[in-house]
Amino acid sequence: MSACGVRCTETWMGQRPAGLNSIEVCHSPLVSNLLPSSFRSSSQLSGSHGPGFAKLNRREGAGGWSPPTSDRYQWLEVDLGERTQITAVATQGRYGSSDWLTAYLLMFSDTGHNWRQYRQEDSIGREVRGQDELQTSSPRRKDRKDSRTFQLSNSNADSVVQHKLQHPVIARYVRLIPLDWNPNGRIGLRLETYGCPYNSDVVNFDGRSGLLYRLSPQLRQASKESFSLRFKTLRNSGILLHAEGRSEHSLTLELEKGKLLLLLQKDFLTSVRLLVLMRSICH
Repeated sequence: MSACGVRCTETWMGQRPAGLNSIEVCHSPLVSNLLPSSFRSSSQLSGSHGPGFAKLNRREGAGGWSPPTSDRYQWLEVDLGERTQITAVATQGRYGSSDWLTAYLLMFSDTGHNWRQYRQEDSIGREVRGQDELQTSSPRRKDRKDSRTFQLSNSNADSVVQHKLQHPVIARYVRLIPLDWNPNGRIGLRLETYGCPYNSDVVNFDGRSGLLYRLSPQLRQASKESFSLRFKTLRNSGILLHAEGRSEHSLTLELEKGKLLLLLQKDFLTSVRLLVLMRSICH
């Protein structure tokens, strides 16, 4: 197949192997050192309630971000400056107030225009263009757990609630949309995101040859394993990825007339062929 680029990313989660430092564990604060210009919001109650005051544990201004109206049309956005691997999000209410959240929706973007909703149980992101689709959906019932929302346990404006993401998210922009808040106050927020720089291998080849990518040989214990592959192609058929393991186990990902197929082989006699995506993915 004729491909103009492939990006491969190896992601590890689980127990930390000996010798790895805190950066390699990927849980460093990402927001605390950002400039005020990195923050945006739907609106602000006053100059001292602006989004630039929404850093975790900070007390400047009015002690955090608050909009003039508390409804589900409000949002707070952070530009991390570059594509980053995000592993956790922490929230806090506005300092010295009765303003804090009890539930919120988390969204990510590479461009600041097209957004993906985070879902807790499987980390699947659904692309949303703008806010209209979100606001026209039916209201979330408080007695029903929504996999896209984070349920908090805040009882005051100073406690910090941190949510670790089941799978890291790669994005430059983070947007938090309040869904519920203290009934005796208004929307109030300070936040932090945790993660590390996003590193990937980018190569170009003509499609007539193969690309060999060897994962780290270091033994690792992981609860889940993931491999991310992004590609561009001018043809609708060809092998994208082939991986071999022990005992004749293999995995092959290929395009066949615009359809994405996954072939799992356990041995010479047993194989399973799955149609992963029905619609065409070729442009």
